[in-house]
Amino acid sequence: MGESPMHGRSLLQHGQAHNKAVAAHLPGLPSFMNLSKTFIDLKKLGSSHASYVTSHPTPVDTVAQSHRPVCFGKQATLLGSFCVAPTTAEEDADPEHKLPRITFSVQKAADAPGPLTIFLFDDEDNSWHRFWGSSIKNRSCDEIKGIAKAVVTNAGDGVPAYKNIMGKVPHLWYVVAVDCETRQCPKIESANLTFFHPNSDGSGEACTGLPEAALALKNSLIEGMHALSIQSILHVAGLTPFGVFVLYLEFVIMFLFSILFLIWGVRAESAKRFLYFNTFFCTSISTMAYLAMATGNGIFVLRRLNSEGKSASWHLTSASLDFQHAALSQEYAAMQTYPIFFARYLLQLFTSPLLLLDLFLITGVGFSTRAFMIFSNTMMVLCWLSGAFITKASRWGFWLFGMLFSLGVLIPMVGVLPTAAARKGRAARRLYGRLMCVTLVVGVLYPWAWVLVDGSHALPEDLAALLYACLDFVSQCVFGVVLLRRVPAMAEWGDELQDDKQGAVMTATGSLSQEELEMGPEQEEDNL
Repeated sequence: MGESPMHGRSLLQHGQAHNKAVAAHLPGLPSFMNLSKTFIDLKKLGSSHASYVTSHPTPVDTVAQSHRPVCFGKQATLLGSFCVAPTTAEEDADPEHKLPRITFSVQKAADAPGPLTIFLFDDEDNSWHRFWGSSIKNRSCDEIKGIAKAVVTNAGDGVPAYKNIMGKVPHLWYVVAVDCETRQCPKIESANLTFFHPNSDGSGEACTGLPEAALALKNSLIEGMHALSIQSILHVAGLTPFGVFVLYLEFVIMFLFSILFLIWGVRAESAKRFLYFNTFFCTSISTMAYLAMATGNGIFVLRRLNSEGKSASWHLTSASLDFQHAALSQEYAAMQTYPIFFARYLLQLFTSPLLLLDLFLITGVGFSTRAFMIFSNTMMVLCWLSGAFITKASRWGFWLFGMLFSLGVLIPMVGVLPTAAARKGRAARRLYGRLMCVTLVVGVLYPWAWVLVDGSHALPEDLAALLYACLDFVSQCVFGVVLLRRVPAMAEWGDELQDDKQGAVMTATGSLSQEELEMGPEQEEDNL
């Protein structure tokens, strides 16, 4: 897009018709329509009221008016964005009458500390996305000026300015206000923008066609590179960078043990291979669960809200929405947070039965005991999962029932399975004894960890992440190493040995005479 100098100019026209959307696309945040809705939802939390109105007073004019517009990232305010269609040589020759033009007038709030700076960006050469990356890294306005298409300094007194725009391909243009003196959220009372578009209908359709596909892919790749920065990776709502680091560390540990168990399983003999693979299944599930939590996708966030006349209470939000709300409201961002590790309950729901299966195979306990322990374990996890999402005192009832169901796992583990293991010999009894000690330590600590973390929210969130990571490491990695160091052979789970056994039976059967095969049991006893 070609550039032209900024000019003083009165606003063309103002309309009062209400429109619900302003064509704005902000990386990492919803559209302007969603921004206004979210901001209104936060009104009860103490946020200022913001309003946005767009109108079309003439077929070639679009007016966007805002009152106390939302500040994103606590550093800049997006006043509006417009899709500018391509211009022709004839239109370029008459810039004052035929070129598209963005006219704007900004009035700062009475308590604003200083003048504002207005920046205009477009999506050519990633000007807008480069600004977004610079803004969130607290770079200076001099650096931002280097990527802006136009700059107006000492703005905010209501004096209008405009920019004529020319170009051969459609582009989105963004108008942004920044307080360059304090680098804090600019305080704006009102903003009026008029988009003069004689060569289009003013909609965003021209900017969503096929020519933009390659640009969108390029922008997505750039945003992905920003997301992979250390600052972005360690930012998860409800946790400090140390807590996120703990989750990533547990992810790496689980991944390495998964590879180790898989290699051991491939090299093991057939009669022992299933126990190796079953342990590999457990750590693999945990690997993906911790990756989800480390990236903020397996966590829900509780925020402690103070209501008038009432004591503070916890309220549930998702991590992604929580990030958006925190970017919109300083009051919301300052509230106390606490994470709910939702993905951990999912991993427990899948891995606990697999770990119990290891114990069942070693001891050879009966089917009824197996079914009872699996059912009790599942109900225990579901009770504590439900209680974690309940912010009222009734959550302690779910914890109590979870404790009762946990007894359905621990009591047979201590009273029934050791007897079954003793019947299978000394080696099975000793191996089960070691595994039972590991499992009992974790099984006794889990309920009280829930009390400190999801029940009372008393343990700091980083220590909560560290505590759960240690418990999962012991229950799966340490358990797996203890098991696989002295894994017993189970012919019934080894396909190759089972085939050899069947072949031996067939060979022995083939050596019998036809008369002996036709002889029934009673005839054999008579012959004896």
